[in-house]
Amino acid sequence: MKKVGLILFIIGALLIFGVAWVMPWYTSPVWSSAQPEHFEGTVWEAFGPIFMAMSLLTPAGILLIAIGTLLLGNTKRSHIWPYSIGILLVILSFLFPPTLEYYPNLFGIGGLFITLFFFNILWFWARNHRNLDDSAKLASVYQLIGYIFFFLIALLMCTLLGNPFSGLYFPEKVIEQNALPYHYSFGMKALTYFVLGMFFTFLSEYKKLQINRKGD
Repeated sequence: MKKVGLILFIIGALLIFGVAWVMPWYTSPVWSSAQPEHFEGTVWEAFGPIFMAMSLLTPAGILLIAIGTLLLGNTKRSHIWPYSIGILLVILSFLFPPTLEYYPNLFGIGGLFITLFFFNILWFWARNHRNLDDSAKLASVYQLIGYIFFFLIALLMCTLLGNPFSGLYFPEKVIEQNALPYHYSFGMKALTYFVLGMFFTFLSEYKKLQINRKGD
């Protein structure tokens, strides 16, 4: 099972890396060179073969790498299928439906849940952290820093997309008030926070692995 998991992990990682990172270096300059209408009737058109291949192969890679991770983690076989189906449903929610109405109030409702979950995560983190060995506390702190960066990203997304003075609520205001530089700034900050959040989450998992190896 671990060998199968390793193969799926590698295939999924190559798909994600190739389609989500390598290919955009070639496709983005083409798509940004002209208006979308310019590409109609070509392989470069919206929802054309190149666009659809990139849209479908990335989720496929995520599914494969997720299942591979479950197998590498020695997850119980009885749990593999339920987890895999759950992961697949989440991925399908990423793809379908392709269009949705815009409901600004959902940002307020979603923001409430994100904030409440964040408060509870910090509360339980503090309760668990004080019971950890000294060797495990550093990994726990890295994990906390990752949580904080991810919460900051949620705040930025609400500002970008749910703010009634900009974003999607009144998109014409973005142009009228010359607010694009502010949105670019928010986008760059979100990217930076994503990198840092993933980095500290990585450090947390790496530190846990070191602790487990020493324990063995």
